Amino acid sequence: MADPQRPTSSPPATSQKWAPWWIYLIVLLGANYLRAYTLPGDSLTLPATVAIAVGQAAVLFVIVTAIWRFMRRGHE
Repeated sequence: MADPQRPTSSPPATSQKWAPWWIYLIVLLGANYLRAYTLPGDSLTLPATVAIAVGQAAVLFVIVTAIWRFMRRGHE
C-alpha cells in the first residue's frame, strides 16, 4: 500500500529525451513519399534504394530528436 505522506515522484527525465512516436512516423512517411516521387524505385538497384532509405531514416531520426530536445530545453 502506498504511503500517503510520501510525495509522488515526477516521471524520469528520459521520457523528455525522445519525441512522441507519431512525430517520427509523420516525418519518415512524408520523406519516404517524397523520395519515392522524386526517385522512382526502378531507377536504382534494390540495394541502392534500401541504402538510401535507411540513411534517410537515420538522418531524419537524428534531426527530429535534436529539434525535440532543443525545444524541450526551455521547459525544464
